[in-house]
Amino acid sequence: MNKRLATWLLIIAGLSITVFSFYVVSLPLLASFISDQLRKQGILLHSLAVTDVSFNSLLLRNLSIGRDNELQISKIYITWRLRDLLTGTVGSIEISGLQAALDLSSEQPLWGSLQSAMPSAGEDTGAIWLPAISLRDSIIHLRSAQGNFVITLQGNVVQADSGIQTVHLDAEIKDSFVQGKSSLAIARDTQGHLQGKITVSEGKLNLPQLEIFDFSGQAAFVFSAMRPPHIQAEFVLSDIHLPNSEQKEKVFEQARFNLQMDENNAHLTGTLMASSDSLIAHLDATVRHYDSAPDIELVLNASDAVNYYPWQLLGLAQPDSGMITLQMKVTGQTPPFQELYHNALHELNSLGWLQQLTLAGQARLELQNLSYAQKLSNLHGLLRLDAALTKGSGKLELHAETDRLVIGPIVARATSAVLPLQIRFEHDTLRMGLQKPGQVTIKKIDPMDAFNLKSSLDLSIQKMDMELVKNSRGAILNHHLVVWPRPITLLVKQKQAAAVEAQISPGKISLSGKLGSGEKYQGLGTIHHASLTLLPSQIRLNEITATLKFGTTENNRVADFTIGQLSHQIVTPYFAPFSLSGKITSKPVHGQPKVYTIDAVGGIPGTRYLRIIGEQALDGREGMLKIMIAPLTFATDGLQPKTLFPALAQLEDVSGMVSASVKFKWSKNGMRSSGILDLNNVSFIHQAAKISGLNATLDLVDLLSPRSPPRQSLTIRQVDAGIPMENLVVSYQIKDSPPRIVVEKANLFLLGGIVSLGPTLIDPTSVRNDILILVNNIELAALFDLIKVEGLAGNGRLDGSIPITFEGDHIIIQDSHLEADLPGTLQFQSEKAAQMLASTGKEMQLLLQVLQDFHYTELSLKLNKSATHDLKATLSLLGNNPNVKKGRMFRLNINLESNIGEILEAINQGYKLSNEILRDLFRLD
Repeated sequence: MNKRLATWLLIIAGLSITVFSFYVVSLPLLASFISDQLRKQGILLHSLAVTDVSFNSLLLRNLSIGRDNELQISKIYITWRLRDLLTGTVGSIEISGLQAALDLSSEQPLWGSLQSAMPSAGEDTGAIWLPAISLRDSIIHLRSAQGNFVITLQGNVVQADSGIQTVHLDAEIKDSFVQGKSSLAIARDTQGHLQGKITVSEGKLNLPQLEIFDFSGQAAFVFSAMRPPHIQAEFVLSDIHLPNSEQKEKVFEQARFNLQMDENNAHLTGTLMASSDSLIAHLDATVRHYDSAPDIELVLNASDAVNYYPWQLLGLAQPDSGMITLQMKVTGQTPPFQELYHNALHELNSLGWLQQLTLAGQARLELQNLSYAQKLSNLHGLLRLDAALTKGSGKLELHAETDRLVIGPIVARATSAVLPLQIRFEHDTLRMGLQKPGQVTIKKIDPMDAFNLKSSLDLSIQKMDMELVKNSRGAILNHHLVVWPRPITLLVKQKQAAAVEAQISPGKISLSGKLGSGEKYQGLGTIHHASLTLLPSQIRLNEITATLKFGTTENNRVADFTIGQLSHQIVTPYFAPFSLSGKITSKPVHGQPKVYTIDAVGGIPGTRYLRIIGEQALDGREGMLKIMIAPLTFATDGLQPKTLFPALAQLEDVSGMVSASVKFKWSKNGMRSSGILDLNNVSFIHQAAKISGLNATLDLVDLLSPRSPPRQSLTIRQVDAGIPMENLVVSYQIKDSPPRIVVEKANLFLLGGIVSLGPTLIDPTSVRNDILILVNNIELAALFDLIKVEGLAGNGRLDGSIPITFEGDHIIIQDSHLEADLPGTLQFQSEKAAQMLASTGKEMQLLLQVLQDFHYTELSLKLNKSATHDLKATLSLLGNNPNVKKGRMFRLNINLESNIGEILEAINQGYKLSNEILRDLFRLD
């Protein structure tokens, strides 16, 4: 019998007899004395009434003990024989209305304030011998982490004349999540041998994620000197459902467990059957020498359709179809189970008990044709684990392979991973690191809405330090990860053009963080020495560094970054290398994925002229990038365009203000781009031409294949290229792919009149372009001054057209015709011509005489030039000289020698220069 229980009974019975003589006047005194003795045992007594006592019985009522009334009994009736008391035993005990509270939640001792009065583990309690006990209307209140529930008990202990004791108890538990009945029958002979049976019936279990509509079982045992020479137990769980799953029918038909134990060894087997009566899983576990030095061998094999497995218990979605196969084997040694249980019980928030284990194991998990509707199809995967644990330290080799894997919007194919880990368990900490660098490889990633990974993705995991610390509030995970991804090639899709190829070198990536129970993840990631090259534009971003913050809400800031150098990798780059730095923030959008924004500024040393603003939705489908060049003021003695844009080195003495912006937007439909260039009162010198007062706004609706809306405007106050031109006004549009310039209209003031173009198409990529120049009301005198024919002068105005063809390096004019619309005069007085024609005869002398004061009624100028011949200029006249031949009418055709050819060559050089600029701008070569 428990020594403390015997002590209590002897105290109560002995003192009752001692004070029986004082019965009439001293029952309250007896109750007080019993209370005092219980207090000496560390037990707080709230209430006790001694209502009857005699030489062979005692009746106690309303017993309530413990700081929180952990034990309450309505009535205890004890009987004895005097000679039995002298041996420390009583005859019988009848207990009614017992209520006891036990705490299984690990937050308080099991017996509460009565724990100190209970026998400790390993304490020698002596031989168990119970008096005849009758238990009626008893209730045990259990408190657990899963909730509180109640067990009702009744039964008795019978002492036979032969000396054999029998115990029979019936228990029933009823609660919202568990129900069941059980019975215990034990027989003990005079040598202390026990044998008995435990039976469970009508059991039901209703947990949030699991329902078992029927469980039952029984266990037969034999004990000798408190050691089990034989235990045989079998339990069956049937009709198993997952209440929150989409499947309304039961998931498992039956789970059956069988245990065989003798004095040294134990053997446990278990089977799991599907609703189709097919075998899903089989467990076989053997423990040898469990009482002294347990030697464990565990084998688990499972294989069947994936819909038979309780994925939601693991927090995973139920697949629609597929097969799963699991093979696992664990062998090793542990301390004696009693010691291991004692340590684990006293270290519930610690991992220290794992330091006592020596285990080795292998596992293989294979997935076949795993599918999720509209998310994943035909996933084939293989996971292998090889682990060894010796006294808290061990190694874990993880090999994973899969044919197809979906991670958010990414579909990865032929993925493999190798992680050679080392682990260590301490008192309350699990530490994990790498034995050597790990490797993750993704051979191919399916094209996404706007991106396509052209090359494989290889990650070298250089460092992976993880620490799991358990405490009273749960657990804290600390980690530090260093990864070196190999360079990759990415294709960025465009809606109406070929994809843009990007070469990315991610550099060194590190991630450190902390995750606590019930807390948000807090982490810090860094990127060093990354680079990005955009092909074929040859734009390179080098020495990219970034710091990323996870889990912080400070100003919604998630990252800071710097680009050491952004450059254009061609012989004559668009822009000079510059640096860039900025930040990335996040902002929630109601009912939509979170959006990340980028804000950065950059420029060359001493000049910060560039700003970049971008947005990217969390789902990766939609984003925007805007690049702005702040208004730049150029001056002849200050900043020049070639400092920022080497391609503009031919421009000299530049003054005025220039600004620009470009915008890229991408979505599942591809990429779109636009841009604006604004020139305000810009002047410059280019070779022999001087441009003054240039104003233009160019609005491009597509940059990658340049296009613009109609009616783009350009004005120039003055152009001096050997021919003085003023007030040039051009309206145009850029269209088609490759781009062509549609001149809607253009005009300028020249030679006192207007020179204009009608609708004209200019194709920078074509070897031939045709232009029709319209001439309106130009002054004849100014024209003669321009073409520089010696001695030729006149008055009047000309109209007409000049059709010009640019073909290769040549300029061609066919049937150009300029005509005076009103009569006028023309004078040609040339000493050089007179000397050359002096000996040619009277007719030529008469011609020179007529031209000295020629009054014309008709005048036209025709220009013709082939690709292989020089310009031919023919002046046709009809009129007279009033002082010659009495004003006789003459029709004259004169071929002029002038510098018109030189003027046309200047025009041709300007055309070629314009085409070169356009081809460079649009990258058309």
